[in-house]
Amino acid sequence: SDRDIVPLVRVNPEYPPRAKQRGIEGWVEVEFTITKVGTVTDERVLRSNPPYVFDRAALQAIRRWRYNPQIEDGRAVEHVGQQTRFAFEMPKGR
Repeated sequence: SDRDIVPLVRVNPEYPPRAKQRGIEGWVEVEFTITKVGTVTDERVLRSNPPYVFDRAALQAIRRWRYNPQIEDGRAVEHVGQQTRFAFEMPKGR
């Protein structure tokens, strides 16, 4: 039977220590492929603000995500062009 992608593991990125010390906040948009076995490949940053500050942390996190892959006609298929956005925000009230 057919089934859509099901997230199994989503790891949050680690806040880069230097950005945290300086109180820098921002975001990163990432595009990636979910393979037939549910791993992530071909990850790349589409946009980020401020540029380059959080890119490495976002890519390291997305590589650890895992899925039950999409099933079409009874077979697992690769899903290209999946996108997500990571927000890097300082804890409030501290």
